[in-house]
Amino acid sequence: MTNAFDDSHDLTQSLEDYLETIYELTQTEKVVRSSCVADRMGVRRPSVTSALKALAEKGYVVYSPYVPIALTELGEREARKIIRRHAAMEIFLERILGVDAKASKEAACRLEHAMSDEITTRLVEFVEFVDSCPRVGASLFRRSDYHCREKNNDQFCAMCIHGCLDEIVHSGRTVDLSSVHRASQTLSEASVEHDAVILARIPEDLQERPEFSSTYWRPNKTLRIAREECDETTLTVRVDDRKFVVSKEDAARIEAIPCE
Repeated sequence: MTNAFDDSHDLTQSLEDYLETIYELTQTEKVVRSSCVADRMGVRRPSVTSALKALAEKGYVVYSPYVPIALTELGEREARKIIRRHAAMEIFLERILGVDAKASKEAACRLEHAMSDEITTRLVEFVEFVDSCPRVGASLFRRSDYHCREKNNDQFCAMCIHGCLDEIVHSGRTVDLSSVHRASQTLSEASVEHDAVILARIPEDLQERPEFSSTYWRPNKTLRIAREECDETTLTVRVDDRKFVVSKEDAARIEAIPCE
């Protein structure tokens, strides 16, 4: 049975919060000190010192008194995972379930610690599906307030679906999922170790070719590698209900984000 919870490491919820805060501070501050962490989290400095010692013992940070805090490679990688889980849960709560922004942020802070990487990836794929599928698009959720206001009213259903389709056609994708994805690789690189990737970018000259129709080859689409049909010069990729044979040369120019 697949484990839905994130038990891959030995961090408590509190230590994850510290690690996430340290990472965020490294993105905006030249140096990060314990006082910065204490101010950002609203805690006392002795608490920060205890947390930093624990993170250092586990190999997530480099810490010594009176010396700026530095994340190790392991610490940065783990912090990115935590932030990704947080962003995925926040988007799901706010955009799909209709929870207000403040409550979504607060709930995501508590729920993010329980999700595994696999559950996070599936959550992202679900948000993508809801946001792009004409039958269950995000606009349908918004119009119906997450329940049908006019039960058993065929005329209302037809009007609602027509309005949703029109909105999707004219406005396109409505959710920015860039914050929940990892750094991109080329499709050829990502396909070596991953059976599924998310399309990040495809060069304009490839978009003009009929085999790379935007119906299938557009950002945020999930590409699945049909590994048994690949060979030394080509990759066979499944997008929705279609299979495409992509040369290794073209695959080296397409950017994709691995799904864990």
